Amino acid sequence: MVLKPYRIINELSKKYSLRNEEKMLLGTDGSVTNLLEILFNDEITVETISQKIVDGINYRSVILKIKDTPLVYATSKIPLKSIEDKTLRDNIKRDLLSADIPIGKILKIHNLETRREIVDISCKEVEESVRRYLNTEKRVLPQRTYHIIYKSKVLMEITEIFNVGEHL
Repeated sequence: MVLKPYRIINELSKKYSLRNEEKMLLGTDGSVTNLLEILFNDEITVETISQKIVDGINYRSVILKIKDTPLVYATSKIPLKSIEDKTLRDNIKRDLLSADIPIGKILKIHNLETRREIVDISCKEVEESVRRYLNTEKRVLPQRTYHIIYKSKVLMEITEIFNVGEHL
């Protein structure tokens, strides 16, 4: 079954009074980093919270910020072995491990033609640690999970939890 973001977001908006900007971030199949930079008229910075490689899968948790304002808590799961080209795999691994670069910018740096496939859009209760990272008292935040598809395979799975509404 194909997910219809506009239907899900419409229902969530009725229940949680989402702002238009939050709806756009939840439903976009483009770069969230780019949208945030446009909305806040500044460059996104990334603060890596944790990163580890287990059985060839890179797990990373980051906070996307504008200045010192935390806007998004994002986790990624990247099975490095699914990148067949060894040079490309090594370069992406290096960028993930050595620098605080948003994934959208890593894809752009390596000129990868990808697409995003949203697999879940929701408003859910978030853990206290995530609320601390996002500097919010809100218990329920909009979030989504999507796959980045490269050469017809899932290259990455990303979950983003947004705390944008109170900063617009």
